[in-house]
Amino acid sequence: MADAGGSICDIDAVWETDFGKKIKLSDLNGRVRVISMFYSTCQGVCITTKQDMQALEASLSPAARERVGFVLVTLDFSRDTAQVLKAYRREEDLSPTRWILLRGNKAATSKLAALLGIGAGRDDSGRFIHSSELIVLDESGRIIHRHAGVRADLDGIAREIEAAALHKDSARFSN
Repeated sequence: MADAGGSICDIDAVWETDFGKKIKLSDLNGRVRVISMFYSTCQGVCITTKQDMQALEASLSPAARERVGFVLVTLDFSRDTAQVLKAYRREEDLSPTRWILLRGNKAATSKLAALLGIGAGRDDSGRFIHSSELIVLDESGRIIHRHAGVRADLDGIAREIEAAALHKDSARFSN
């Protein structure tokens, strides 16, 4: 589904990578990105979302794979430190050249979740409850596709990512 939403670069905040590097979301510009939110201790939907993203990565042509990046942003910014995210990267075998793991402060994380259309909160026990979304961003950080739910039409999403990365059928992506 196409989306006329804003750019993630509209969020003026500093984020920390799992390597401890401080960045702004505009630093991600220049390549198509697939982004979602998660937290490292999630035993539910986050696992499936990450697996869907890995399946998308594996299904891309080599040319598209070089032009696409994958971003996971933690909802649990207080527990998912850079060190925790780095361990998660290692455990999940996420490529350091194509995957970025980020953490921000409460305000930035809330703003990004709202922009991406990810509902998030805590239940009575303090656990995160959140929606699952795979969002495709263009090279300027603008949302061009939003896919709700787990086990979405991965073949269709892969075709959209491939087309955006290789600039095929660009009229289809104009807003």
